[in-house]
This record gives sequence, structure tokens and C-alpha cells, in this order.
Amino acid sequence: MAIRIPSRQLFIDGEWKEPIKKNRIPIINPSTEEIICDIPAATAEDVELAVAAARKALARNRVIDWASASGAYCAKYIRAIAAKITERKAELAKLEAIDCGKPLEEASWDIDDVVSCFEYYAVLAEALDAKQKAPITIPSEAFKCHVLKEPIGVVGLITPWNYPLLIATWKVAPALAAGCAVILKPSELASVTCLELAEVCKEVGLPAAVLNILTGTGPEAGAPLASHPHMDKHQSYLC
Repeated sequence: MAIRIPSRQLFIDGEWKEPIKKNRIPIINPSTEEIICDIPAATAEDVELAVAAARKALARNRVIDWASASGAYCAKYIRAIAAKITERKAELAKLEAIDCGKPLEEASWDIDDVVSCFEYYAVLAEALDAKQKAPITIPSEAFKCHVLKEPIGVVGLITPWNYPLLIATWKVAPALAAGCAVILKPSELASVTCLELAEVCKEVGLPAAVLNILTGTGPEAGAPLASHPHMDKHQSYLC
């Protein structure tokens, strides 16, 4: 299966950035045991940059900051991500197949599911607008109560190798729909399509640092992310 694998860096603050220590990790095609590319190896220093960028992203993007943006505003970008992934389905499926070792047909189904997931959360993001400031009935007429939904803030996501882009999407899409800024650390065993997700977000104009992607090992990148004091929530999905 001949396909060119793009050489990527870390995705921080809307830009490709070389790891501070300049290290990279070789990636092996499980079906041939050949080294097919390498990915950047983030360390604690890179995590610091990503966390700082993500915190700024919640309050700095143009006139509307991401955290207080309407659901419709967020949905516009989430839906654009789905459309761009649809355009690149054949390429992404091939990359997924050679990166994690699954059959091409199954990888194609996974990319379809990725698109469906982003589209689903675009709809949910829009639905949040109608729920914002919804009134709550209480016994006393002396008070007025309403619902105020706010994003939790910056979330760190650590995902496994077996459904690289799909499981990342299960975590990234709802976080974006809720107005959170995200730092994704995919498995170092299969990160290629997650780095392509960064390129997709760059192409559709997702505001800088709303999604940051750090590839690297668990001890060097995952542990500093999971223990960082300026993260508001962490979630891992290990299979």
C-alpha cells in the first residue's frame, strides 16, 4: 500500500512546532515491521507550552473567545472538520491501516465513524444554545433561577493505539462542542492520523490553540500532561 506519509511536528497554538529537545520516535508498520516514518517526541517542556497556549485560547480568539462562544459558533468549525475529513477519507484510511495494522476496509469504516461523530457533536453544540439560561421553577417567587452551562476549561486527553483517530474523536469532538480547549496525547504506537487531524483543524481555521496535539511516550509526555496543575480535567481511554 504505497502512500506518502507527511512529516509533522507537534501542533501547539495553531502551528507546527519542533519538540524542544528535537527528539523523534520511529513508527513501524505492524504488517511489514518496516519503519515507515517518525513522529515528534514531546516532553514536559512541550507540555508547558501547550497548556499555556490552551489556557489563552479560552479568552483570546478574535472578538469571541472559545469558552463563551455560542454552540452555533463552535458547531461551524466542528462541522467543517467533518467535511474536510470526508474529503480526505481514502488517504486517512490508508494511513490508519499502515499505522496500526488493521485491514483497509475496517480503517475506512473507522473514518466514516469519525465523520459521523463530529457531525453528531456539531448538532449537540447547536442544541446547547437553546438550553442556556433555561428557567428553573422553584417554590419561591422571590427568586429567579436559570441554568448556566459553562465549559470546564482545558482538558487533557490520552488515547490508545487500536482505534487511533476514532477514539481521539470520541474525546475531542464533545470537548470542542462544550467550548473546552483540548490537549490530545495519542499513543506513540499510532499517532499519524491524529497529527493529520491537526492539519485538518488548521485548514478549516479552528481558532489557534483550541486543539493542541502532542505525540510522545507516556512517561515523557503523558505523565507531565496528566499531572499538570493548570489542567481542568483529564480523560484517558485505554484498551
